Amino acid sequence: MALFTAIAGCSQSDSNDAVQADTISFQVQQNNKADTNSTKGIIKTGEKLIYQGATFSSFTEETQRGDGVISIRLDINDRLDIWDMDGAKFGEIVLNEDQTFFTLNMPKKVIARNVVPEFDFAAFDFDAEDPASDPRYLLIYVNHEKRKVEKQGLKYDFRTHQQYRDDDDGTDRD
Repeated sequence: MALFTAIAGCSQSDSNDAVQADTISFQVQQNNKADTNSTKGIIKTGEKLIYQGATFSSFTEETQRGDGVISIRLDINDRLDIWDMDGAKFGEIVLNEDQTFFTLNMPKKVIARNVVPEFDFAAFDFDAEDPASDPRYLLIYVNHEKRKVEKQGLKYDFRTHQQYRDDDDGTDRD
């Protein structure tokens, strides 16, 4: 009843703003539920949704794999090919020429440290072995398994898990 009194006393503009705010709040609550129709059955205990698009969702998890985290940067028309250890293609990501979106050929669900294929917020962070461990490939972890990415022509940074956490917390790495 108090809510009705508060809204009734507002101007039409204030009332519309309140309805929009309630709608946005409801949408945020719905998006934060792990049991939405689009993610129903694909979120497992310990996984956290990072990004969700129409055909692709990325998740992170608490488990750390490898020696640290590799962050890959893509420029226009750069291609990130991810291979299974047996040489079969796992997936690919390409930054399109107009820089408005990435073309993805990936499984519908990807579990990695942080994968966001949106130009303004792009992030391609994977748990990984030290880059010195293989002369030709970066060894990264995607969907709980070790996979490889060819180093040649790739722009990347490697940080230990602690350095990555410190950077994520806004603290200095050193």
